[in-house]
Amino acid sequence: MRLSASRFVGLALVGLGAVALSVCGGGGGGSSPSGPAPPTAPPVATPTAAPPGDPVLSASCAKLPVGALTPSCKTDTPDFQAQVDEAIRTLQAEQPQIFQGDQVLSVGAYYVGLIKILDRQGLCADTEGEELGVAKTASYNEQYDVLSAKNGARFGPVSYRSTCSPSAVPLPTRGLPPQQAGCPLAPSLEIACGREPEGKYYVEVEAAITQILKEKPELFDFTDTAPGTDFVRIRDYAGYTKGMVDIMTTKGYCAKHDGEELALKKGSNTSSEQYDVDLQGGLYIRRGPGIYRVSCYPAAF
Repeated sequence: MRLSASRFVGLALVGLGAVALSVCGGGGGGSSPSGPAPPTAPPVATPTAAPPGDPVLSASCAKLPVGALTPSCKTDTPDFQAQVDEAIRTLQAEQPQIFQGDQVLSVGAYYVGLIKILDRQGLCADTEGEELGVAKTASYNEQYDVLSAKNGARFGPVSYRSTCSPSAVPLPTRGLPPQQAGCPLAPSLEIACGREPEGKYYVEVEAAITQILKEKPELFDFTDTAPGTDFVRIRDYAGYTKGMVDIMTTKGYCAKHDGEELALKKGSNTSSEQYDVDLQGGLYIRRGPGIYRVSCYPAAF
């Protein structure tokens, strides 16, 4: 640690002792002796604090032990049917943008929204991406199929599937992925993913493809395009994917390429989006609305 100027002066005066005192008193005409050079400590790197983790999705689930891996399940009279139906209607009122009537436009937001609403009622809800498990204690849970094959919200007795004992929820959690370099957000895990009408990051991903084609032409063979398209051949796949990650990072995104798709999140871990920016296993670039694949809630990395 470096000494402050005032602290160093104080130490120097003490070291000079009586000689320094006689000089300061205006006595003889001798010059003042020089003090020792201040010690210089090597600079110490300040450790970067890890981003704070996100709050638990369901405080009700956090109070329960991890669910049983092989519970015994059977059909019975459901206890939570009314709460599950009410949660869907509440979600429609609170987040109308993810519905079109009873049609669900955002699968991930739908499941996460139901989990949060049921948590407010003191119920633990969890999903593997299909059925919704609901429990109040560790003794049993009920399974509900709240989404049809065509993404319609499913209500009433038809949504109830079974009662499992002991409870199968909350589900065991996977380990968090590593902290993404250059990302100010903590790692996150998705509950559910699904394709939405459009990707909210699509315009900027398209702009990034245009930018890398212009700034790094050496990564591409512009004389070779995928049949029936203007998608140029990729000479350096690793350079292309890294370049896309770098460009999106400079735009304020947390970005990673998982070997198949470009994953993006921005501002929070509420959600992330996946983009398939190459064709034929990385042989050509890919452009257009088809590059958007799915949205995940919470963010998938």
